[in-house]
Amino acid sequence: MVRDGDLSLLSDYIVVGLGGGYEVFPQLLNEVNDVSGYSRTIKTFTGYFRDVKVSAIAMGGGLTDAEWVVALAHMRRAKALVGVGWCGALQEGIRIGDAVIPIATLRDEDTTAHYVDPRFPAVADPRLVTMAVEELKPRTAELGSRLWLGVTVSTSAMLAETPERVEVWRRCRALCVDVETSTIYTLSYLAGIPSLTLLAVSDNVVLGKDCGFRGELSKRVNDVFKELVVGAFEVIARFSRAGIT
Repeated sequence: MVRDGDLSLLSDYIVVGLGGGYEVFPQLLNEVNDVSGYSRTIKTFTGYFRDVKVSAIAMGGGLTDAEWVVALAHMRRAKALVGVGWCGALQEGIRIGDAVIPIATLRDEDTTAHYVDPRFPAVADPRLVTMAVEELKPRTAELGSRLWLGVTVSTSAMLAETPERVEVWRRCRALCVDVETSTIYTLSYLAGIPSLTLLAVSDNVVLGKDCGFRGELSKRVNDVFKELVVGAFEVIARFSRAGIT
């Protein structure tokens, strides 16, 4: 993830692209340096956003990447980590192109079970949540999208999302489903690192609709993802300036 394993090339504050960010990350940073390691699927940049030193890691996403990035943040003794990714809506009223801030997530994956009891909660840092709502509510509204806040689901078996399984999640009022959030929240908490994920809604699982690869819906989702990335950097910068430890 980082050149020659040199952790000094990383900042104390990290933004992670969970399946994106390869192009937009370096565009948002000043004095940016590519400090990537040997992996061709992971790009790591360190630079400055609003005079705050930030590292941004773009990766393919998935449980292994999520686990590794938290491990890296732990070794670096990072002070905050914000992930930006994608999700599938679990409620009919959530539109493709909306955005979700998971305040907590159901752990329907098998990675965190190796670290904690199945009943252990996966919860976002409340200070990051507050800052994210303040930053993102006007940004998403300007795009004509809604910002949702609530409980989500993380799963390690997307192809096993049967109608029966999805209905259980829907009845629990879970907003959406992704892969990485519960791993990031759980392991970051154990490592003492405040964390948060911001998710762009790319499909609606209940309605069986997706944004496709091109067209108006796809553009809307990409626009929301970019705003979430900007919001993630703004939150990280505010968190740093606040001197929160």
